[in-house]
Amino acid sequence: MPTTRLDPGYRRVSWVFLRLLGLCFFAAFLSLGVQVIGLIGEDGLLPLGDFLAAAREGLGWERYWQLPTVFWVASGDLTLKLGIAAGLLLSLALVFDLAPRVAVAAIWLLYLSFVTACREFLSFQWDNLLLESAFLAIFIAPGHGLPTAAARAAAPEPHPVLILLFRWLLFRLLFESGLAKLLSGDPTWRDLTALSTYFETAPLPTWIGWYAHQLPLAWHRALTALTLGFETVAPFAIFGPRRVRAGLFPFHAGFQLVTLLTANYGFFNYLSLALGVFLFDDGQLPGGRTPATATTPATATTPATTTPIATSLRRTVVAVVIAAVIVPVSVIEFVRMWVVDERLPRPLVAVCEAVSPFRSINRYHLFVTMTLRRLEVEIQGTTDGVTWEAYEFRAKPGDPRRAPPFVAPHQPRLDFQLWFLTLRGNRSVPPYFVQLLRRLCDGGERGGIASFFARNPFPVAPPAALRVTIYRYRMSTRDERARDGVWWTREPMGTLGQLNCSDDWGIRRPR
Repeated sequence: MPTTRLDPGYRRVSWVFLRLLGLCFFAAFLSLGVQVIGLIGEDGLLPLGDFLAAAREGLGWERYWQLPTVFWVASGDLTLKLGIAAGLLLSLALVFDLAPRVAVAAIWLLYLSFVTACREFLSFQWDNLLLESAFLAIFIAPGHGLPTAAARAAAPEPHPVLILLFRWLLFRLLFESGLAKLLSGDPTWRDLTALSTYFETAPLPTWIGWYAHQLPLAWHRALTALTLGFETVAPFAIFGPRRVRAGLFPFHAGFQLVTLLTANYGFFNYLSLALGVFLFDDGQLPGGRTPATATTPATATTPATTTPIATSLRRTVVAVVIAAVIVPVSVIEFVRMWVVDERLPRPLVAVCEAVSPFRSINRYHLFVTMTLRRLEVEIQGTTDGVTWEAYEFRAKPGDPRRAPPFVAPHQPRLDFQLWFLTLRGNRSVPPYFVQLLRRLCDGGERGGIASFFARNPFPVAPPAALRVTIYRYRMSTRDERARDGVWWTREPMGTLGQLNCSDDWGIRRPR
């Protein structure tokens, strides 16, 4: 006699998500691998060895908690390369379902180690999102070794509380971003003009972003309204009936698709799409069975349905404890953006502070305020003091005739970080930028610095002097594009400073 299941379960959903998570990690490690030596290597922009040495002097044993990284053991270039290789192998293990629980736990620890080591270069919300997703994934990943049919059949059903936590993560990602836009007081979100400047001022736009920028203001207003509606109203469907949840996915996918087509945010949009898998249950996936047709013989049993009571109770306790920490801490983390700590429950604030170094319970507030104008720095060098040659970055705007490229899921971390440089106001120039200028004065060959640029304008001898010019960039109009073949127009706005490579390293603050 057949029995009907009201819930088709989430074993296949979890299996799909873990494969997609492995692909996101593979992209993240591959992207980091081509730039990590230049970023934090022995001769990089922020040498990891120097950072950890200073931490050893300034911190006691608490440094292992405050700065969680395996690179306390060793931090040289070879160790960083081995770490990247290990990350790629663990990512592939997760993709091919080899010891998935061990793989995802190890990859979480390893990526956390790189996030800690790289500091501001891996300080983005999608790095946090990747870590939080991986942390939750540890508890739904099966414990088998080889991906045999018997091992997969014996994998337990993911606990419903953990499935809810993944949906809570997706809800927070969307709703907190939308709510933050409204709470920020940014007038461009309130008068629906935010997207009229977004495509032009996104950190690393694409050439499709240029076309989106050409849309009439009425279209930008409509897209802005849709964005706010999708982020503040639609997320509640995540906790609705199964058909409502599934119906949200096309809108979620479309939102992520528009974002990744118009700007480069590394693996972020791909990971967001992967989290959208939890809008479904097994019966709604291709090839799945709906509750109305999902039947099993009354006398049949499988390893997945005969979990001992003690094991089931232990899994429930673990899932409830995790939820009891994640839900309130994640709420408090977001509230702390708007409310001073003194007005919040001290125990929860203490827990937030305690877990924050592990970047696995986070707040999400993407594009809270809009940048209304695009300022870019251009590093120029000279050998004779007369002719100045520009160092052309690979992804950020430079030559106005070069089309904004597609680089995601790769994220050029230095290009991205330089977008923030001109937003610093009167704050001092960050150490990584000073170190970049030092390395260029040395010829740019040490520490992998040359890999950041499309070409070295001084291949024979290093420059005698450098200067940093600030330009105001605007996306060209259709007429300018047709007439001059340019994607950007720009005008000089001043300099950060000029220095001789043999002189002292005093660099003026941005104007």
